[in-house]
Amino acid sequence: MVTSKIQFSGSLFDGKNAQKKPVRIELTPYHIKLTLPGRSAVTWPYSDIRWAAETIPFHIEHQLNTPGEILETLVVEDPDFYENCRRIAPDNFSRITEIFFFNWTIFLVGVLILLFSFYVAFKIVPHYFVGQLVDKVPVEWEEKLGDAVLSAFPVEKNPDPKVMALLTDILHLLKQSKVEETPYNLKIFILQTEQINALALPGGNIIVFEGLLKIADSNEELAGVLAHEAQHIFLKHSTRGILRNLASGMLLALVLGDANAVMESAVSIAGKLNTLGFSRKMETEADMKGVELMLDAKINPQGMLSIYNKLLKKELKLEENKKNVSTSKNVKEIFSYLSTHPSAKSRLKKLEKKIKNNADKLWIPLYPNTHWNEIKPRD
Repeated sequence: MVTSKIQFSGSLFDGKNAQKKPVRIELTPYHIKLTLPGRSAVTWPYSDIRWAAETIPFHIEHQLNTPGEILETLVVEDPDFYENCRRIAPDNFSRITEIFFFNWTIFLVGVLILLFSFYVAFKIVPHYFVGQLVDKVPVEWEEKLGDAVLSAFPVEKNPDPKVMALLTDILHLLKQSKVEETPYNLKIFILQTEQINALALPGGNIIVFEGLLKIADSNEELAGVLAHEAQHIFLKHSTRGILRNLASGMLLALVLGDANAVMESAVSIAGKLNTLGFSRKMETEADMKGVELMLDAKINPQGMLSIYNKLLKKELKLEENKKNVSTSKNVKEIFSYLSTHPSAKSRLKKLEKKIKNNADKLWIPLYPNTHWNEIKPRD
């Protein structure tokens, strides 16, 4: 049979000052009895106490009828005190324990609510904010954003005039064929790198990497790439990406109360390449709208399908031949067009279906007197 210990010694803080007073403690089934030297004993009903700590030294807070007002604190260093309380007053103590755990539950729920609030503030709110704002952004602002991003790339100052003439003509034809009038002045730039990629910047700038130009074998394939990138601009996808990151950064700076950070975010965010990442929904939309743009311009949409198939096959071939981690990295770097344009196989299937559904549309050869393979960049 386990014998319960009912008498202990401890220290009492009366809440009026920091002085601790020695006290004798006696446990009963209904209350804790405290006796100070030279004073009459007082009792603390279990319903009026709260355990502030279940570790040594034990802290017990005593409050009267005013909720939340801590009047006195009992500190007990005896390691047997806690278990003896549970043993002597199991019914009363169980309610205390429930209150203790209930308080922790409230705390954890509060933390979860706080985390969810931060998630809403920094994820959902910026998206909603951008969705409401993006269509109201003046074209002049988009052009400034696009120029800020463009300045981060060492684009060719004196590109091949024949190459630029064909690319510019295709881009002009696509823009002129757009059913709805667009305020954007599309301009094309070439970046001398073996990476296979293209970027649509806010306001009308399009950067085509030389590696992608080398892969293309026809005017129609070039048109497929340019139609896709042009639709990113027409649909304000690039602007939306920059504004989303800008909104998150500014919101965080405002929460922290840093006005300088707000201004710095507004100035620098446009120059970050990673803000131009598009969602799968955006990529699919640019594909579908790009095909429609090609059809409106009477350009064979098989050009877009052809260049995508070509890129996918080359990437898969390199992936199969990779021998080490560095090779894998090179694949991602060289074929960054597909890396930044996800779900290539799924997109190809959707493109095939879209083109098949428009098989009755008429198209004509695109600039038949200019052959891309004769003027394109060479290794």
